[in-house]
Amino acid sequence: MKKSTIFFLMILMVNVSFAQKKYSIKSRRAIHFYEEAGQYYRNRDNQKALESLSKALEVNDKFIEAYLFQADVYYTLKDSKAEIEAYQKAIKIDGSYFPRVHFNLGNAYLKQGEYQKAKGKFQDFLSFSKISSRNKAKAKKLIKNCDFAMNMIANPVDFKPINIGDAINTKYDEYWPSLTADEEVLVFTRLSPAEKSSEVKLEMQEDFWISLKEEEAWRPAKGLSEIINTTSNEGAQSITADGRYMYFTACGRKDGLGRCDLYYSVREGDRWSKPRNLGPTINSAAWEAQPSISADGRVLYFVSNRKSGKGRMDIWRSELMENLADGRQRWSKPVNMDFNTANNEMSPFIHASNQYLVIASDGLPGMGSYDLYKLTLQEDGKWSKPENLGYPINTHGEELGLVINAKSDKAYFASNRMEGKGKDIFVFDLPREHQPPMVSWLKGKIYDVDTKENLYASLQLIDLSAKDTLARIHSDRVNGKYLLCLPAGKEYLFAAESEGYLYYSDHFSLLENQEKNQPQELNIGLQKLVTGSEIVLRNVFFDTDSWEILPKSESELSILFKLMNQNQDLIVEISGHTDNTGSEEHNLSLSENRAKAVCDYLIAKGIKKERLLYKGFGSSKAIADNETEEGKALNRRTEFRVVNK
Repeated sequence: MKKSTIFFLMILMVNVSFAQKKYSIKSRRAIHFYEEAGQYYRNRDNQKALESLSKALEVNDKFIEAYLFQADVYYTLKDSKAEIEAYQKAIKIDGSYFPRVHFNLGNAYLKQGEYQKAKGKFQDFLSFSKISSRNKAKAKKLIKNCDFAMNMIANPVDFKPINIGDAINTKYDEYWPSLTADEEVLVFTRLSPAEKSSEVKLEMQEDFWISLKEEEAWRPAKGLSEIINTTSNEGAQSITADGRYMYFTACGRKDGLGRCDLYYSVREGDRWSKPRNLGPTINSAAWEAQPSISADGRVLYFVSNRKSGKGRMDIWRSELMENLADGRQRWSKPVNMDFNTANNEMSPFIHASNQYLVIASDGLPGMGSYDLYKLTLQEDGKWSKPENLGYPINTHGEELGLVINAKSDKAYFASNRMEGKGKDIFVFDLPREHQPPMVSWLKGKIYDVDTKENLYASLQLIDLSAKDTLARIHSDRVNGKYLLCLPAGKEYLFAAESEGYLYYSDHFSLLENQEKNQPQELNIGLQKLVTGSEIVLRNVFFDTDSWEILPKSESELSILFKLMNQNQDLIVEISGHTDNTGSEEHNLSLSENRAKAVCDYLIAKGIKKERLLYKGFGSSKAIADNETEEGKALNRRTEFRVVNK
């Protein structure tokens, strides 16, 4: 909260004739030093201002305005202990001379985490009759904050932060960590001395650094990229789950639209692209910063102080509409989030589950300056009321920039309040009551099954029940690698497509919502779209002993229809297969009817029937042991084979 003080009123009086001024003392010499301090303060020479104020108080130690002015300077210097001492001396002389001093002293106590003393001073402030209703409301709100903070301290959450280590933390400040879903890549911001040149006037500058994990240990960090890091400041980055897209803040650039703008860069292999400004839909003439990108890169949260917001700094949300051929991105008009207050909301973090959001706010009940809060996505699509993460995750200090791993059990943040070398990055076990829904992941590479060459492919993850595409990404153009998040509690279709190739589909069921859904590695060899190539349609489902296609099969069949529609000369055979339960005659009939049902679906969608063949094989072409339930499930399948291409 920005503080109002007596000094700003007194500054207005500096140029008025000496006789017109009214001070609590009459010593011209003390007043001379006091006004000299005012000149220094306006010139931002705080130390000289303090020296002049000390001289004024040496002349007359009852000069109450000098103590109040002293407190102002210490406030500017962020020296709360000295600020408190100055206010106490002023109050000792006359506690009613300037009632606001009690409010300011309460705020100073808050910055030290002395909540009981702060509450007492706010109550003292309220005892005065001639204070505005607005200031009364502020004091009452801060009293509630003091009570809230003392309750948090009495009921602490489990919190044992560990310094992430010397491979990342140095004598300089490291902060704003961001992680890939597999926790093998860490990107962060470091504030270090700027390289001197005729063009560089910064003493310190922010750049991006990267560390890779090998055998559970972080390797020494390196500068991320000379293409991204410049002689100016770059910071507050956010990366997608696969680490291939990075969104960040840069200020004062030639292509900027405001004071600070959001940019993005794409990694192919080991190289990052030249950063692009996100454009006028996201950026404005105001201040845009602190982006948080969803795991698949489709939703962006960021901070802005644009005039159309609710508060000073608000959090906004935008959705990716299109990746254009020239590399630019088209985003939807940003939406102001419902939870924003009239004060400041900052440092959003969207978890890989897309159902859990962390924000920092100074407009909600908290421990001090900025506290961290969690919000969860409700069934109606709205975010829950912000919930404070508790003490000692939050303190009387400023908490910003917390991120949580995909597995949801660990949180990473930066702090200078613990033993370290300045501002360092720490990790801690997240209390169970604050853990988001767990997210597993699937990763590997896409390649040509015959030549083994890496392929650029489109990958999508579809919720089979809701028929909703939860993620749509691309493999790396250089190495074919991909990483995709799999939130627990759903049944998924996973598909990989590349031009000129037969698509690949798979099925993942995480319906049991296990506590430890294991991450998986899956390298995918795609077949050229030629005569004889074939795949299993792993997401075509029928009820037991039925050939009626279940609704959750529609996602896979839509992909198959798209392939047929894009390749008009393609003739295919759909084949049905069963396990060995029942008679062979029954199984042949059942498998043939299931194959025919798939063909009928495609014909109804517009595919000419001359391009579709179907056949049932019963249990004659088993691909697994029919002695187990797992084997039987694999044998019950529908296949797709190219007959003519």
